[in-house]
Order: sequence, then structure tokens, then C-alpha cells
Amino acid sequence: MIKMFLLVILLSLVTSCGRGFVKKKTSHTSTQQESQEVDTFHLNQDYLILVNNHRIGLGLTPLIYHSYIEEVAKAHSFSMAIHSRPFGHLGFASRCRRLESRLGDVNNCGEIVGMKQKNIKLLLQAWLKSPEHRQEIENPFYTHTALGISQDDKGSIYWTQMFVEIQ
Repeated sequence: MIKMFLLVILLSLVTSCGRGFVKKKTSHTSTQQESQEVDTFHLNQDYLILVNNHRIGLGLTPLIYHSYIEEVAKAHSFSMAIHSRPFGHLGFASRCRRLESRLGDVNNCGEIVGMKQKNIKLLLQAWLKSPEHRQEIENPFYTHTALGISQDDKGSIYWTQMFVEIQ
């Protein structure tokens, strides 16, 4: 049943359009430091299919997308893309507290970051080659996830995937 559901989602995503990067200027950016925002909802759905196919293949429960997790992950990717925060996990505990305060009973929280992978397939491949990243993706306790994506003015893409276990 789950595979059928994922197949329907995949087919609908394949036929959809409007994906890609668009420049978005915010009060946090200058003309020299523009970040390119991404149609993250569609990329999240495409990526979720890839991750869940991997998890289902291992006998794990599929993860559920949550828009607030995407919002928190996207803010971190954006901060890295405009170079107001270094690449990495600085502020991770704070992001987990934000998720817990909004989502309620969060038992586990995790995060992985990536930079410069050109697309979600390459991103997932890179993360699965890393034991630490693979461990987060394959954590059987996580129930919800989302991917935050932002591109800097030089075209480098910053990826943040956050995971939570919601009771």
C-alpha cells in the first residue's frame, strides 16, 4: 500500500512543473550577497520519495514531510548561503528547541548538512556514503523530516535535512 502511494506521488511529481531556483532578495541580503531561493516544496517531495524508498528497502518506516521542519531547515541553509553562519551545525540545539516548541512532544532531533551537490540524487548518494549521515537517514526512531535548500550568489547550494521523532 505504501509503495503504491509513493508511486502515485512520484508520477504526480514527474508531471508537475515550476521547479528551480529564483532569486529572492530579503532584508538580510545586499546586492552583492543575494541568495537564490528554491521551489523547496517540490524538491522536498521528490527528495522524500528517494529517502523513503531507501528506508522502505531496509524495512524502516517512511518519514513524513512537515512544513515547519522545512521552514527551520531552510532558515539554516539560507544563513549558510549568505555566509552569516559558517557551514556546519552551529545553532543545532536552538533549531531543535524551535521544533520542539512548535511540534510538541519531540523525543529525538537530528540534522545533516551538505554543500555544492547539484541535485537531490547526488545529495542523497553523498550522504549515504558518509556513515554519520547514513545513520541519521536510517534512524528508525525518526518520524518526520524536511529539507531546507538555499543557493548563494556564486551558485553553491546549501542543504539542511532535519529529522524529528514526534510522539
